[in-house]
Amino acid sequence: MVKRIFTVLIFLLVTSSTKCDVIYLPYQYSLFNFSAEFIYSYELAKKAKNSTAFWGGAGVVGSFLYLEEPAIGLEVAVERRRYFKPDQHNGFFMSVYLGAAYMTDFRNTHDLGLVTGLKVNYKSLLSKKLVMEPYLGLSLPVTLSMNYREFYFPFPVATIGIRLGITTLNK
Repeated sequence: MVKRIFTVLIFLLVTSSTKCDVIYLPYQYSLFNFSAEFIYSYELAKKAKNSTAFWGGAGVVGSFLYLEEPAIGLEVAVERRRYFKPDQHNGFFMSVYLGAAYMTDFRNTHDLGLVTGLKVNYKSLLSKKLVMEPYLGLSLPVTLSMNYREFYFPFPVATIGIRLGITTLNK
């Protein structure tokens, strides 16, 4: 119980600002974003409904308000997952995560972000190792602009996205 309270407090302290998913749109006030990612994940399942996933990858993110300005980035994260069905570790699950990303628009934006968030996901195994995970998320990144050496603290943004990737599940 103490570990859970401590974990929630860490997420609340780190999440004083927001943007998108672990890959995020490096523009403030994007409101509702979309993302598509390719990842590799390693998932440790220690309990019937819970697991911890470590993943990294690359993706594209954009805002439904600024369709002509997508950004591309690299990401790494650790994610705590809670599945609705015991012992299957697929189907619907909720998660909290902490990650880092490097984002660019290949013009004048090159940003680093520390990102926390919440997601509702669906994990579908396309084959033994290939996974597809559509999700809805709310994320809270703190951004360091590499161009201006400034921190940005925007407001929360919702994301609809899909992850496609290679996964390893260790029970």
